[in-house]
Amino acid sequence: MPSSIEKILSSDRLPSLPEVALRVVEIARSPDPDFMDLVETIRMDPAIAGRILKTANSALLGMRTRASSIESAVPRLGTTMVRALVLGFCLADSQKSKSVTLRTWYQRLWREALIQAATAEALAERQKGQVDPANWFLAGLLQDVGRLAMLSVCQDEYIENVLEKQGERAVLELEQEYFGFTHADVSAALCKKWNLDDSIVHAIGAHHADAHRMVPLRFVSGTSLVAGLITSGHIAEYLEEVSHNLGRSRQNFERLLLQVFALQANEVFRLLADIDSRVGEIAAAFSVDIGHTQPLESILADAQEVLSQIAVSSQLRLVNAHMQTDTQQPVKARPAGQESAQQAEQSRWTDPQSQTFSRQYLDQSLTATLQNVHDQRLPLGLLLIGMNDTLGDCTDPAGTGCEVLRSVANTLKMSVRVSDTVGRFSPGEFLVLMTDINVDMLHLVADHLYRRIEREAVREEHSADAPLCSIGAVFYQPDVSRPCTGPVLIKEVEKALQSARRSGQHNTEVIALENGKPVKLQFSKSTAERSVPESVGNAL
Repeated sequence: MPSSIEKILSSDRLPSLPEVALRVVEIARSPDPDFMDLVETIRMDPAIAGRILKTANSALLGMRTRASSIESAVPRLGTTMVRALVLGFCLADSQKSKSVTLRTWYQRLWREALIQAATAEALAERQKGQVDPANWFLAGLLQDVGRLAMLSVCQDEYIENVLEKQGERAVLELEQEYFGFTHADVSAALCKKWNLDDSIVHAIGAHHADAHRMVPLRFVSGTSLVAGLITSGHIAEYLEEVSHNLGRSRQNFERLLLQVFALQANEVFRLLADIDSRVGEIAAAFSVDIGHTQPLESILADAQEVLSQIAVSSQLRLVNAHMQTDTQQPVKARPAGQESAQQAEQSRWTDPQSQTFSRQYLDQSLTATLQNVHDQRLPLGLLLIGMNDTLGDCTDPAGTGCEVLRSVANTLKMSVRVSDTVGRFSPGEFLVLMTDINVDMLHLVADHLYRRIEREAVREEHSADAPLCSIGAVFYQPDVSRPCTGPVLIKEVEKALQSARRSGQHNTEVIALENGKPVKLQFSKSTAERSVPESVGNAL
């Protein structure tokens, strides 16, 4: 068994890159790459040249016009994408000679690698020109290449001591314990040996860093590649497991998607389904065997429902535990009958007209949530959505007032995370509690909710030209020395709503509590332009 990274890199079991691939990497590193030199290099291997031309014209890249020759395909693809394709082709070819015994493991590791590549590319595309999607695609593809290398060289030892035990303990921990180094170390060393960019080598070496530490107070321009690879790794693990564990947590990568890459909660499902479809296209382009996999869209929908029920159960437990320990109020006995325990408990706390949580529940939940965020030092966001129209009669289930109410409530529930709490605060107001959220994300959620309610919610005919709602928001970073209470936060979010209604502009206002005092935060419609006054940013 190799006792060092160097012995793995020098093992005759480790597939080596052909001369053409190494030369392509070298040309791509140049600040001013010579495309004709790149074309001539690729021409040295007709098989690679043919596959690049075929991929350039495939659905994977979606070019508007077909490339008729390698000379026209290479400049249009760009040096980074050509490099990614050549390395992908060469690494995929090395799998084809593997024994039947190893094939299942290679299929799984390649499937995860392609998920990581597709995820990294999709995240880069969302940054609209600030980073190179092809570069992120390559980094995602290679971030776990060390696992493929360790499987190739160590085979039985790696399967028995790492792959077959993963799930019980973290892969990195198992690798470090048995080998004395990890696949992240091997991946970085291989990429350095292949003369890849220092930025890729660094990001790959750090891609198992703590996801929570990557979440900034504010959105930043040009999000780091490390954050992209950390997110890609968590999503690959999730998509690999969700088919046999619908309740698999999405917390790690959902936090990064929302608070680093500025996705909305309702966009997460679509992103995961898009990544799943991209993986099939990449596998076809690389001619790599990832096993027979079924489309995950229906599975992801089922998982969304399971996670929603888990979140509700968790919220109910939090409130009930608080009532028993802090307020000493006894929890009422659950009624007997066909209802499950959770259904009965949820029904007790549900507003019958909007089918969101009731005001009684919100009061208890806010107190319990505040205690929880103080204990864990997590930021908290409150959104108060006030209807500007007269709802009319909300007692008649078939009336217009109830229809508007249910429409807005449904829009709210579909637009926030399953872990967020949505409740009816007053006859014409809804309150949303969001833990673990940064300042800019609260801005973005408020803006998104306002626009979606105005666009999608049912409204009365007489109010078609007037804004349907206004939104007030409060961002609170717990301060152990000066803890805030529920009534104080409610008072401030009500003030923010009143101010939003008076403004007559965007009908949204977000404030932060700095040393117990409210400070209005600057709001911009563009994510890239969002900012927080320096004093507030430093204090929070």
